Amino acid sequence: MKILLMGNPNVGKSVIFSRLTGVHVIASNYPGTTVEFARGVMHIEHKDVEVIDVPGTYSLEPASKAEEVATRMLNDAFSDPKAESGAVVIVVMDATNLERSLNLTLQILKRKIPVVAALNFWDETQHTGIHLDLQKLEKRLKVPCVPTCAVTGEGIKQLVDRVKEAEPVEFEYDEKERWHLVGDIVEEVERITHKHHTFLERLGDFSVSPVGGPFLAAGVLFVSFEVIRTIGEGLIGYVFE
Repeated sequence: MKILLMGNPNVGKSVIFSRLTGVHVIASNYPGTTVEFARGVMHIEHKDVEVIDVPGTYSLEPASKAEEVATRMLNDAFSDPKAESGAVVIVVMDATNLERSLNLTLQILKRKIPVVAALNFWDETQHTGIHLDLQKLEKRLKVPCVPTCAVTGEGIKQLVDRVKEAEPVEFEYDEKERWHLVGDIVEEVERITHKHHTFLERLGDFSVSPVGGPFLAAGVLFVSFEVIRTIGEGLIGYVFE
């Protein structure tokens, strides 16, 4: 079995790849190009599954070398008779910018290949007041849709569990109407309300950021040490002695 991770640039695809495969990763260039991609292995139901981090692309109509390689990798994965029955695409979508991600997703679905959609940055939708109806989205796309947060690992287990549900679906549309269809889907499944970050949400964001996380962890350790030391000295000085 082979899993292709596809999505627009900067949607957290590589972080999800790391969550799925761990540290055992091989990076190489696509044959005949200087475009780099990574491959690793994960385990599903006690079986080794190859996972490929496909270069980011906005469309299957290539406008750059990286997009051309991404399209070729998709074609190669499903043109091989041996891989056809076991290949699955996980489309990583930006849940905060559904419209842009849907453009690529619809093009992949039209190829009638097994797909699972990962709605990444799900935590940000809650912070910014974006409400997505996953049941309606699954009904429109006809594929499993899983909310994820790659930074914290939220939803990764559910994503792996639902890979086996991926099946080829009939998804037809007129190419001239693709963006119109994208707009219809967004209008149906997305609702935006005005929302301010709460203190706990800001603290949560600070705790997982590369800059703030270590400082917060150091502060928690220092406070914990001082509390334990104070309690210990108090017990020694006023109880045991």
